[in-house]
Amino acid sequence: MQKYATNPLQVRLYEFQETTINKILSDKEYMFSKGIYSKSDAVRQGLNLICKQYEQENNIRAITT
Repeated sequence: MQKYATNPLQVRLYEFQETTINKILSDKEYMFSKGIYSKSDAVRQGLNLICKQYEQENNIRAITT
């Protein structure tokens, strides 16, 4: 089973996002406490939150209709 998608997604970050991710990666204590080991990890975690919210909201709508 493949862990990642076959075609990598290229993402252009805003400057403040790039700056903040660089700060996070230089703060080893924070980084490890959040399970972030690379810029890709940070992006995936953010996307996972959005995906989970979407699925939860969709399930609630399906139950109430």
